[in-house]
Amino acid sequence: MITDPKNHPNSSDTGRRAVVAVLLPREHLPFIRDWCLHHIEQGWEVVLYDNTGSVGSTRKTSAFSLNRWHGRSEDKRGNSYGAFTRSMSDSEVQVAFRKELHDLPVTIVDWQPREEDGRIVHGQVEAYVDYVSRYRDTVAWAAFIDADEYLEHAPGLDWEALLAGATQADSHRVVLDALVYESRWTRDGQLRDVEELKCLGLQSHGCKNIVRLSEILRADVHWGWKTSEPDSLVRPRPIPLLLPPLPRFGGGTRLHSAAELRTPNPRRRCGCSGGN
Repeated sequence: MITDPKNHPNSSDTGRRAVVAVLLPREHLPFIRDWCLHHIEQGWEVVLYDNTGSVGSTRKTSAFSLNRWHGRSEDKRGNSYGAFTRSMSDSEVQVAFRKELHDLPVTIVDWQPREEDGRIVHGQVEAYVDYVSRYRDTVAWAAFIDADEYLEHAPGLDWEALLAGATQADSHRVVLDALVYESRWTRDGQLRDVEELKCLGLQSHGCKNIVRLSEILRADVHWGWKTSEPDSLVRPRPIPLLLPPLPRFGGGTRLHSAAELRTPNPRRRCGCSGGN
């Protein structure tokens, strides 16, 4: 585990690239090691913002608006992830979380932004701003996703080719399609057999992004990213809808790139895309 990597082992011809996630360790503890390994094996650095103690988001449009789910230790599908670690304090969960990752090249940032009343809140966009301010001069691309979302490139393609294509097209943002799987938690907080999880189809709302750090002017969770001109984006071509369940990982969302890139439309601005 590393706290502030200067010379990270994962580097490439297109520059360093990282997966960045803001998370509650309590929600992801049983799955986080395999999630990290999945991305490390694809050449991504992994940066986790530990939001322990959060009661949710201050954004009214967020699925995690204050106390709506995090205050009850439930995910946005109403499943009680908190039941799995009910006997553990927040500090004990944090210790277990770090123990799971102690031998992996993962960066963990303590992230407990507070409201005026002292409550710890989510601060997802603020965490992204923090990451960009730290690494915009040393990391080329970053994927800003959630810790139950798994990056997958299409067969016959790798991330080097995808990002090289985006660079050649003079585009600063790649919008990803997403396939949704059944929840990895049961309603009462038990772990499900991942071999039985089914794909529910293509996500119809929200979008996640891989963004060139040096060009970011405004951070967001979904559509509202803003980059320097030309403020264009590339989108994956449609992907096969039905794919086998994730064999090693819990359910959630599987984010995909495509085997080919569409030519970006310079008139299509970040924040205006109805991405998935």
